[in-house]
Amino acid sequence: MSKKELNRVAVIESAINRKMTQVEAAQRLSLSDRHVRRLVHNYRQFGTATLVHKLRGQPSNRTIPVTFKNQVLELYQKKYPDFQPTFASEKMLEIDKLVVNPETLRLWLASAGLWVVKARKAQHRSWRERKDHPGELVQFDGSHHDWFEGRGEKCVLLASRDDADNRVLARFYEFEGTKPVFDFWDRYIRCDGKPKAIYLDRHSTYKVNHKIALDEKTLTQFGRACEELWVGLINAKSPEAKGRIENLFGTLQDRLVKELRLRGISTIKEANIFLENEFLPKFNQKFMVSPKKKANFHQPLTAKDNLEKIFSIRSERQINNDFTVRFQGKWYQLLAVQPKLVLKRSKVTIEERLNGELIIEQQGQTLNYKEIDKEQIKQANPLNLPALTSNPNNENKARIPAANHPWKMVPKMRYYAKTGHF
Repeated sequence: MSKKELNRVAVIESAINRKMTQVEAAQRLSLSDRHVRRLVHNYRQFGTATLVHKLRGQPSNRTIPVTFKNQVLELYQKKYPDFQPTFASEKMLEIDKLVVNPETLRLWLASAGLWVVKARKAQHRSWRERKDHPGELVQFDGSHHDWFEGRGEKCVLLASRDDADNRVLARFYEFEGTKPVFDFWDRYIRCDGKPKAIYLDRHSTYKVNHKIALDEKTLTQFGRACEELWVGLINAKSPEAKGRIENLFGTLQDRLVKELRLRGISTIKEANIFLENEFLPKFNQKFMVSPKKKANFHQPLTAKDNLEKIFSIRSERQINNDFTVRFQGKWYQLLAVQPKLVLKRSKVTIEERLNGELIIEQQGQTLNYKEIDKEQIKQANPLNLPALTSNPNNENKARIPAANHPWKMVPKMRYYAKTGHF
């Protein structure tokens, strides 16, 4: 019996022994006097057992059949053994047409020993409210994970999440470097426009971390590109500071990995097609929230925003005396016809575009050039000059003149050696 039912025993017995009236007993138990009369009548016939509810210990009329429960648990063990309950219930509805509540599935799995409830740690953090407008702040990061579970090549997922409405854009790349980041934001800006600020970590692609770079104005290639686009960069000092993008990767490392497994996807190309056409539209529809204000802070591209030029890796080189430039192990010959005066020993800027094109510029003018075959540079001297030494193993060693060489004679002896008389 429960504590409530035990308290009723004393009151009902007092009513039977006429220590209080049945109306007073009803007021004491917060019941109707009619129900108290029913309890007194049943108590006299059956004793205290009559105060226990008749359905105590009986299965509920709304209980789920055991056969259905066993079917769900068997399906979970067979197809979704490492799925979390919420995601597993969604996949069962989508693929297997079985309707089961996520919390119900969680209880079934816990009771069957297939799911361990994680204890949450009490940890205090100051929560930051979302931004009001889309495009006001976009969190961005890369996740290095075994996305294909050993079926394919290693890769990294670059993703952005709008702080105001939770909209997600993501794409797989081979590594987290300058060119992949440039490609990601080139696609983002062409689609949505320029955000006001980007919130990211202190990866070397985004921030110069070398001790020698004491000047905070020293920028990476990505920092320089964002400065030209008037997009602010905020470097977080801890993963918790950009918790929304970190939580996103936790969700994707669970859901996206299993979606790729169910579809047998094992290449970056197939994964990107699946992300763009199927996964992200459904994901955003499910998890996006309404921003506080409707005004969009994304800025459109202007006439001066040349993304091909801005999202290019720039390097500085010096022109040699023969008007050649060496870059990444290759030689480039500047042509005679140029749009401006080009002087030897002057500086040029080399731009590596995302499409593989190489541009050589000086003071904003594109210079004409052609690539020179490296093997031709290493050919023998066309003037057939004598070698500096006869030593084949050390051809660059300078020849030392002999003791009787004219260079070592005094002028009078040199004249005698030449003419034969003093």
